[in-house]
Amino acid sequence: MCMKCKEEKAVLITRVNDAFCRACFMVYVTHKFRAAIGKSKLIRDGEQVLVGYSGGQSSSCLLHLIQEGLSERAHKKLRFQPALLFIDEGAVTDMPHEERRIIHEKIVQLMEGTGYFYHVRSLEQAMELDIIDKKTGESDGEPRVPELHGNESSSPVFYPELEQKLKSLLNSLKTLSAKEEMIRQLRQCLMISVARQHNYSKIMVGECSTQLAVKLLSDIAQGRGAHVSMETTFADRRHGDLITVRPIRDFSSKEVAIYNKLCNVETIFIPTLTTKTQEGSTIEHLTEAFVTGLQTDYLSTVSNIIRTGEKLSTDVSKEQNCALCQAPLDTDVPVSSALNAVEFSMQVSRKKTETTKVKEDSSCCGEGDGSCHSQTDCINRKDIDSELCYGCRLIVNDLDDINELPPYLLKEISWRSRRSKMKSDIQQYLL
Repeated sequence: MCMKCKEEKAVLITRVNDAFCRACFMVYVTHKFRAAIGKSKLIRDGEQVLVGYSGGQSSSCLLHLIQEGLSERAHKKLRFQPALLFIDEGAVTDMPHEERRIIHEKIVQLMEGTGYFYHVRSLEQAMELDIIDKKTGESDGEPRVPELHGNESSSPVFYPELEQKLKSLLNSLKTLSAKEEMIRQLRQCLMISVARQHNYSKIMVGECSTQLAVKLLSDIAQGRGAHVSMETTFADRRHGDLITVRPIRDFSSKEVAIYNKLCNVETIFIPTLTTKTQEGSTIEHLTEAFVTGLQTDYLSTVSNIIRTGEKLSTDVSKEQNCALCQAPLDTDVPVSSALNAVEFSMQVSRKKTETTKVKEDSSCCGEGDGSCHSQTDCINRKDIDSELCYGCRLIVNDLDDINELPPYLLKEISWRSRRSKMKSDIQQYLL
């Protein structure tokens, strides 16, 4: 029998003894979703929120919960106004344009069915972002109003040149784990770019507790232990005036799947870089198999990982942040630290010093007095490493050629490098 109403026969069991009938399960899920949004008090009445939508199980569940919360039959309607964003990652898997077009049409059809404003982007567009995300300080307390002028074109647009640049970048990475992490960072940069372009102040993503538990452990394994609290908490504030929220972070993947099944939520499967690969093909893939395997035998595994992650914290008030992931730099450590020991070992093991230039020319066109006319100056790997967190350094160190990095990232690092050198030169004259 249902553990809540004790009248109806249960149709599902979410945990060990949590048996629910259909009606009580729907109340339970809806309450968790609305409570997560309500307790945070982050989303204001009438605020425009950008919702990431991929067509998968979690994002489809999130979108359906939003639709139900905004419907006329809702007991207490949600007050924000959602806009959807779909990012096509077909170029990553060399998917034919015709197949990408079919998936694009299905996704657009689902988004149009909601009646919400939507945006469509391709991941390769992340290779030509004009302005990289910068912290701009705290919000002034007033919600920003996006410039909405009707939905974007529903016809897919392909960018052969950018697609080739994206493939060159990924092919330059030696390991599948580094490729997967680079795709994740490019996707995040593209979402931030769209949000800033259209003046959204919140981004809502559909990441459930199982996905976040896997991310927490894999981040630690990939050198991002200092940032796991931002990657798994309800509100990620690393971007200053742009906040990423995760309203279904308390849902397990089982609850998401059951909700979609009971509500007949339509989902679309889109293959990724690790689809049909072996269990240990990437760190995240291996971690996922480990966590889900434990969850099968020990049903509190995911919740314990998430609760442990909630006890961690990251100082977001630091002035310096990573040029790629925008998290606070975690490389300002004592000389006797493990980081410096690893870097020393790498220097000793290298056959020769890295001298790769961002420019194709072997010499700088300037005289060291600011007369260099290169758009990105003549920066090397050391300059790039100095502006990246430890996790992002590992990605760049996996690159065969740093010329393959997105131009906006190199430009940002060049600007930071010049500013740092200028500050060092005039340090003795500062009060």
